[in-house]
Amino acid sequence: MKTLSHSLFLLPLTLLTASCAVSHPPQPADNPNFVLPDIPREPLPEKNIPYPRLDEQTQIDHLGIQIARLERTVEELNQRLHTLEQQRTIKRPTTSASNPKAQRLDDRKLKMNYLANGGGVPSETDSAAQNELRLYNQAQKYYQRNNFSAAVAILKEADGGNGSEIARRNMYLLLQSQQRLGNCESVIEIGNRYANRFRNSPQAPDAMYSIGQCQYKLQQKDIARSTWRKLIQSFPNSEAAKRASISLKQR
Repeated sequence: MKTLSHSLFLLPLTLLTASCAVSHPPQPADNPNFVLPDIPREPLPEKNIPYPRLDEQTQIDHLGIQIARLERTVEELNQRLHTLEQQRTIKRPTTSASNPKAQRLDDRKLKMNYLANGGGVPSETDSAAQNELRLYNQAQKYYQRNNFSAAVAILKEADGGNGSEIARRNMYLLLQSQQRLGNCESVIEIGNRYANRFRNSPQAPDAMYSIGQCQYKLQQKDIARSTWRKLIQSFPNSEAAKRASISLKQR
């Protein structure tokens, strides 16, 4: 009888404990409030489509990174081969005076090559721009699949930008990928270069805001506030400036 009374006494406590456990579900991990927006007129990943969470996801990500590196290596080799072919085409073979016919044949080939290429041999600058465009398209595919590590691996040398439009896009996509991975030190470094080199681009204010956001996460709070104030002063009418103003008031 005493055991039964003791069990009845513990029953409400057990129910109360279970009720508390149900009424307070585990809170999700804290997510950043701001994510760098994509550049307009570029295809975006479809929304509200859940990506499957596979047990082998980590292995898939590693394989994606390896594939991205191999693709980049292939592109570099293709570019090098293209450059060697140009040098071989432009370079005239040495011929003796006793063989004028061979000299005329070489001249004809050079002329045909000149006309076939629109009046001029493709320059190394054109080849580099084409390679940057291919890298951008490859990295964007991985970014849209949320494989940000592979995108970073492809764009690992795009952190400086050479002033061209495609270089700007590559640099910004690299900045987006680093932010998604939570690599704040890289975000600050690349973001500063982007905001200075491409100051007149529409994404420069967002880059500055992300810099301040990462500085704050790294406990560089005074520096973050200074960055946000500079953003408000430099781009007062931007959406990023509005976010910076709110962040200053909240912090």
